[in-house]
Amino acid sequence: MLISVIVCTYNRSDLLKSCLESLNNQTAQVTDYEVVIVDNSSTDNTKEVAGLFIKKYLNFRYIRESAQGLSHARNRGYKEALGEYVAYIDDDAKAAPDWIERILRAFKTIKPEPVAVGGEIHPWYEIAPPAWFTDDFEIRTWGREKGFLQPPRAQYGFSGSNMILKKKTLEQYGGFSSDYGMVGRKIRLGEEAALFYRIYQDHPFFWYDPEIKVEHWVPAKNMRVGYHLKRAYVGGVTIAGITGGSVFTILTTIMSLSFRVSTLPLRVRWWHKYWQRSFLKHAQPIAGSMGFLRSSLFGM
Repeated sequence: MLISVIVCTYNRSDLLKSCLESLNNQTAQVTDYEVVIVDNSSTDNTKEVAGLFIKKYLNFRYIRESAQGLSHARNRGYKEALGEYVAYIDDDAKAAPDWIERILRAFKTIKPEPVAVGGEIHPWYEIAPPAWFTDDFEIRTWGREKGFLQPPRAQYGFSGSNMILKKKTLEQYGGFSSDYGMVGRKIRLGEEAALFYRIYQDHPFFWYDPEIKVEHWVPAKNMRVGYHLKRAYVGGVTIAGITGGSVFTILTTIMSLSFRVSTLPLRVRWWHKYWQRSFLKHAQPIAGSMGFLRSSLFGM
């Protein structure tokens, strides 16, 4: 077994089926990978949906994790994994048909050998987005060129729905901190960023390939200005918690925030019928800086 794909799930049986179907329809040899479904104490028919795949495909397994929280589920997943590599994909995401094949190729051929691999995340929508909304608000990318992630952003690694690490690396660093990560439906971010930040200090070899793709579901409620500002704010809080918020960083953030706030009215195309697009583009960094400062100065 080369790779274990971990699908952590909580009360999303309607979306879980699409995820598992995409993992079954891979170009990789079925003997090269397993799919481990980690049910984080769901109360819907998640177990029944998982059972449909387990009965039909020998490389699918089901595990129930009673400790509530995404970090607990992800940690249970890598501890149960039989593969040398551990790939994480969300229960509301779909992997491209060659996802696993490209992941394995990267680990086998790239030198120096990566400790982590990741790729792009594109949206698929519950409903047609509003006219002002663009895919850019949901796409997670490092650009169109493959290569090792570059600082300073590199230290925070990949997004959680498309990240692959060596199992021995997860064991060495103790997996994901339960201080971060979603618990139920509460927005808490950063368990993957906190782990990558620790790994990066010793092994800064995170390989990115834009062709390692997944699609991530975007519900209607996420296509609102308020949601994205809240997410940016929580992201800022998370970064402060991870890095500790040095005096220098706090001061530079204050200066940057002051400039962004004072120039915001001039940057937004208020006269345009899709003014929300430019407003959100310039307001998200403000929300992130406010979250960072709030956490740095007053604690999480």
